[in-house]
Amino acid sequence: HASPIYTSSHSASPSPKIQSEPREHTDKQAMDCVSIEMPDPLPHAPAAGMVDAVHDDAKLQRALVGGGIAKSSAALYLAFFRAPAGVFLLDGHGLLVAAYYVILAAVVVFGAVEVATGFWVAGDPHGRRGKGKVVLWASVVPLVLVTALGGFAVLR
Repeated sequence: HASPIYTSSHSASPSPKIQSEPREHTDKQAMDCVSIEMPDPLPHAPAAGMVDAVHDDAKLQRALVGGGIAKSSAALYLAFFRAPAGVFLLDGHGLLVAAYYVILAAVVVFGAVEVATGFWVAGDPHGRRGKGKVVLWASVVPLVLVTALGGFAVLR
């Protein structure tokens, strides 16, 4: 029995492609080997856009500026319109509530730095691209923080 061989492809076709080719074995029997090309499961995933931004100067600048504005906006919204909840209310001294606002302030500052980096990279895309990529990948941490603190509540 020949088992099918599954291969991944970045083709845009929604259905898998099946290819067959005959092969000969040592006992002179002809067998078919089947190869199925699978479509990309998430062609428009957010991480795919981030990877594209690493390779394209214009997309890198847009990702830095857009991402920084989005993170800063979400953090400011949470700071002004959402009170801390959950584990932040367990402390009787208010230290965890203060930590909530310090984290949001740090995300706002990082978002502003990310926007500034996007404009800075635009001045010399080829020479400053490496630093822009570092800031882009480091921006995942504030994104996770603002999302964990309630960033999805902004979308309601």
